[in-house]
Amino acid sequence: MNILTDKVIAEDVATLRQAYQLRQREYEAIRAAGEWSGAVMHAGMLVELALKIAICKNMDVPHLPKVFQIHDLKLLLYSSGLRNVVMNNPDLQRNFGIIATRWSMELRYKGNAIVKQNFDEVDQALFDASTGLLTFFSTVL
Repeated sequence: MNILTDKVIAEDVATLRQAYQLRQREYEAIRAAGEWSGAVMHAGMLVELALKIAICKNMDVPHLPKVFQIHDLKLLLYSSGLRNVVMNNPDLQRNFGIIATRWSMELRYKGNAIVKQNFDEVDQALFDASTGLLTFFSTVL
């Protein structure tokens, strides 16, 4: 019996990657439907999952410690080992700031809080071919 079982989530990194891929497909479907608030909600979850995968990689562990079952993107970035890279790149820093500002778990309760212009900014911050956060994360995870 593993004495740390109650200190880590049950899902391993491979399962977190599967969850990431599912959330990305959901993001695309919600975006295509023009539901901007829902798409931004999923965008934040994508960043959150990517950072949690990075934390596992940085710590060289197969399961995310439960202490990281949080929604604080700034703390997750700090813990991921990617903070310096993101903060020392003006484009990545700006894009992280856009996501950290536009997204919060409170969006679950706000209905149509995001307009298309704000969504477009978030989408660009995530998926720009050269400076998107998730574009960058995909190269290091």
